[in-house]
Amino acid sequence: MTDFTSLHSQLQLAHWGWTIAIFLWLVGLSGMGFFLNYWVRQKNFVYVLTVSALIGTALVVSHLSRMLNLPLAAFNGLMDFSFNFQSWMFIGICLLSVLCICSVFYSMIAANIIFKGPSWHKLAESNIFNGFFAVLGVLCTIYSGFLLTQAVGISLWNTALIPLLWIMSGMASAIGTIELLMVLKLIDPNRVSWSRKTSFWVEVAELFTIFAFVHVALSSSMIATRVGAESLISGPQATMFWVGVIALGSVIPLLLNLFTKNHKILFCSAVLGIAGALLLRASILFAGYYNPLMM
Repeated sequence: MTDFTSLHSQLQLAHWGWTIAIFLWLVGLSGMGFFLNYWVRQKNFVYVLTVSALIGTALVVSHLSRMLNLPLAAFNGLMDFSFNFQSWMFIGICLLSVLCICSVFYSMIAANIIFKGPSWHKLAESNIFNGFFAVLGVLCTIYSGFLLTQAVGISLWNTALIPLLWIMSGMASAIGTIELLMVLKLIDPNRVSWSRKTSFWVEVAELFTIFAFVHVALSSSMIATRVGAESLISGPQATMFWVGVIALGSVIPLLLNLFTKNHKILFCSAVLGIAGALLLRASILFAGYYNPLMM
């Protein structure tokens, strides 16, 4: 076991706690949900994705303590055209803002608010319209993972596997949400008859990506990377990781989807898959350690 004494937990120093974990989870759910909505196109699903995008964006903005001055800063930047296009945070806020505005627009069409009539509904059913949302959703999900990879000094996150892992777990959350809405009869089951088979393969891909992430981290030459991985498999985050992410969040939903068609069990499987995606983000977030300045 690697010595922890020369390292500091990211959570203690940067205060990236549950607020950021929930933000990452909601953006992944909304982003990959809009990707899947290319095939679903059900209004209740769009409502859930819109709320997820709005809450997730509000959480990260409030965490930055810019809930009040961000609109003013954006207005001043627009007037002076003095935007920092080299800032990943600025790019991310722009992406999330577009996601929020467009998803609200989509929801208003679905709910017949302001944008009424057959022409608007025809637009909402078009492939181009839903294709735009699919691309935007994937970009926002990738960005939420890429944001971690740019964290200075936290080598556990400095891997291209995190955006891929966020995509897989975001897909799991989105499919779980589809299954919940289907069981509750809030979306047409005929539109999502593919969900159970897709859910199985997504869970398999997610487990494989998690294994690759941990294996690469344990094999790293960076001490903080190995410490972070060890905290996942046998350290402070092990219970959340093994029980919450692997067992309850991935393996059990995978087996339930494989061996049963019972709606009550499918409901439980969907809830576990959604919760597992949140715990995955939280465990990786909390397992980050800064590289030591001196050994």
